Amino acid sequence: MSEEPAIKAVEEIASQLGEKYVLIEDLDRSAYSYDASGMRHVPSAVVRPTETEDISFIIEVANRYGVPLVPRGSGTSLVGGPLPIEGGIVVDMQMMNKIIDKDDYTGLVRAETGLRVYDLNNILPGRFMPINPDGTGFSTIGGLIAEDAASPLSVKYSTMAAMVLGLEVVLPTGEALLVEQPGPPSKRNILDLLIGSEGTLGIFTSALLKLPLKPKHRVAYRIEMIDISDAISIQTAVKREEISIAGFEAYHNYKELIGEGGAEAISFLEISGTEECVDVWGSKLRSIFKELDIPFEEISINEADDIWIRRKSIYELAKRREVAMRVVSLQVHTHLTRDAIQEVDRTGSRLKLPVVTVFNPLLGWVMAIFLYDPTDEREIERTDKAASNVIDRAIALGGSIGFGVGAGITKITSDMDEGFVSTFSKVKEAVDPNWIMNPGKLIER
Repeated sequence: MSEEPAIKAVEEIASQLGEKYVLIEDLDRSAYSYDASGMRHVPSAVVRPTETEDISFIIEVANRYGVPLVPRGSGTSLVGGPLPIEGGIVVDMQMMNKIIDKDDYTGLVRAETGLRVYDLNNILPGRFMPINPDGTGFSTIGGLIAEDAASPLSVKYSTMAAMVLGLEVVLPTGEALLVEQPGPPSKRNILDLLIGSEGTLGIFTSALLKLPLKPKHRVAYRIEMIDISDAISIQTAVKREEISIAGFEAYHNYKELIGEGGAEAISFLEISGTEECVDVWGSKLRSIFKELDIPFEEISINEADDIWIRRKSIYELAKRREVAMRVVSLQVHTHLTRDAIQEVDRTGSRLKLPVVTVFNPLLGWVMAIFLYDPTDEREIERTDKAASNVIDRAIALGGSIGFGVGAGITKITSDMDEGFVSTFSKVKEAVDPNWIMNPGKLIER
């Protein structure tokens, strides 16, 4: 887009919010030009609202000048969610991070969406937020809701949608709307439309969440595998023995991940619940590992949280190599997980791209993470082709894209889901006729 409308919009916003809440220096704009994927798109400016009224004003101005707005939390997105790929203004929500209300007994918390998971987990004793994608708690509530995020513990706790009972959202018209459950079923329908909309239908300002109780007992296992077949075998045995699993995540091409010798594949599995249940399930699991001749290590409750920070190693690997990550997140039928992973391997090999695959056998969730040089046009082309190949194969297997992390810049097309694209496009055109809210994400215009 032309810079002139953006400059005028930024000047008007600064006059209302104050110059200290508007960042226009090159260094500041550069700091907001990337997310955890390593892709880069520099915004024209960054605004940092402190209340809902600020956001309504920002949206009104952006509409008047036709300037794109891109909501941003902590920048932990793996799919370019908070990147201004069509230019415009990044709206940094991190200053809106207050707890509005809480109830220790019910586990209900109303909080602004810039609050981080780490801080949320210190609010209510005995309660916690299980949707913690990178394990560090750096993600914000708003980002998790926008992507309907999942995490390794989603086997037991589902995705972020299960935690959300209400939302305040500022629509692309500037109107603030409160949608909250319990209430008529239509309210839940609207909530589910907003959750996972990836910032394309408005900016979330606060949320009503219901946090589950922390489990009294937890046991985790670190499992070394020859290849993905071991994870599939564990999955089959777990289902056969009716063991309740809290979390299960495996890393394929693990040597690529850690950059040195080690197991080709590694997985982490957690069980939680009452002491009696954990004892029974733990005994059954150990028998399964021994029967399958799979090496394992039991991890205590004090160390269990640390195993779910493994994804951070992938981001660190990308930084060390000074490369970007192209993440394609898929969900396929659980019995077809092996087929999807093998296609990822073949694609990486054919196109000469390093790839790490993170997958959850019990959810059929597969994340293909291609590492590439973002300054090399030919390598970018190969990476785009790799993403397309993997997506096409997943769709052929009856799967879908975007589970757990959002679609982001990959976008969902009519070939993938004609009904969704047709319906969502009509909703988008109705509430955002100027197409200013996070354009270039989720669906094409």
